[in-house]
Amino acid sequence: MARRVLALLVLVVAALVGGASAASAEVRVITVHLAPSGDADGSGVATLRLRSDQELVCYSIVVRDIGVPTEPAPGIGSAHIHGPLPAGGIAIDLDTVFRAAGPSTYVARDCVSADSDAIDAVLADPELFYLNVHNVEFPGGAVQGSLDRAGE
Repeated sequence: MARRVLALLVLVVAALVGGASAASAEVRVITVHLAPSGDADGSGVATLRLRSDQELVCYSIVVRDIGVPTEPAPGIGSAHIHGPLPAGGIAIDLDTVFRAAGPSTYVARDCVSADSDAIDAVLADPELFYLNVHNVEFPGGAVQGSLDRAGE
């Protein structure tokens, strides 16, 4: 039994380490503190894990004291990474599905595919990007936060 556990542990470690170079397999984690951008008492926090080599962005977002997060228009999602500033269009759509986690508290967790160029742009200059969450009352965004390096 102990040998099986040890063998399984070795396989897990080998899978985690992989053979990829450190540069191409780098995972960058950015924490974003969400503050009111429309809803005066809204707040939240998001953790983003970005992998350019896999064209993958994983997120965990918790928002509080806002209405139910919803798409401001069909097909564009309720949370996005916008930028680069000053233009600020949608750089990465997080394709979020929020679920209620208590009174006026909503949580979304998932991973989405994203263009590696968009991920590289975010990683190169995170201060030029921000994340926001929309709802019916504030279609332009109820809460938002900068992806600046201070949150890493």
